[in-house]
Amino acid sequence: MADTPASDLVAAARALMLAGHWPQATALLAAATPADDAERAVLAVTAAEVAVDQDFWCRTTYGATALDRASAAIDGASSPGLAFDLSFLALRHDYDEQLFGPGPGYGDMAAAPWRSPAAAEELAERAGALRERAPDPARRARAAFYAGLIDELLRGDPAAARLGYEEALRLGEQAGDELIVSYACRHLGSVALDDGDNDRARELLRRSMELRQRLGCVPLSLAQQLAVAEVDGAAAVTGAVRDWATAAFPSSWLVRAAEGAD
Repeated sequence: MADTPASDLVAAARALMLAGHWPQATALLAAATPADDAERAVLAVTAAEVAVDQDFWCRTTYGATALDRASAAIDGASSPGLAFDLSFLALRHDYDEQLFGPGPGYGDMAAAPWRSPAAAEELAERAGALRERAPDPARRARAAFYAGLIDELLRGDPAAARLGYEEALRLGEQAGDELIVSYACRHLGSVALDDGDNDRARELLRRSMELRQRLGCVPLSLAQQLAVAEVDGAAAVTGAVRDWATAAFPSSWLVRAAEGAD
């Protein structure tokens, strides 16, 4: 393991993460022997990414501890990219808690008593600051996308959200980041659906699906199947998603979403 470059370990862990194999990704990173402090920092930030992603999909509570470990690992590091990545992951973690509720599980999503306008504004300010200091187009695209999510789902401002998603799409394409492009297409597809433009919605949602499948994103592809089913009215698709999600990710919100779409 010590002879495996950190970049290869990071790529393997992210592939496992996108496939929904979070424990395996975590174990892979934990078993690594970093050659120096720089590698230790990279692996710790990647471990935090895996933990935050698992928390989102399954409402586990690994993210906060992993973020603390990553912060300690990069303390004093000179890499602006790693510092940005850690701040971005902290934003994702805190956004997820505002969306789903603190702690494990999903809380009362209909009432969402834990949400507050002040928290939403604070997250929006953080996302805006990340957009301004992003060191490259791919990272700015991620910040813009999350700014859009915060505007749409926490601040109730769909017009501002659209601008964030459009910026994320433009910058993601510029950077060749197919994952963030898939996110932007998915949410712009929902915007088009709300506008009554079903053809545009279908085009964007299917593009997102194609990208996610090509990247090996299992939970993301299942979620996208639900979005495609919404515009196509395909009950069989939602049933397939429900069955697959129940078998592969029984504790994920995907199961509840698919059951609700039947």
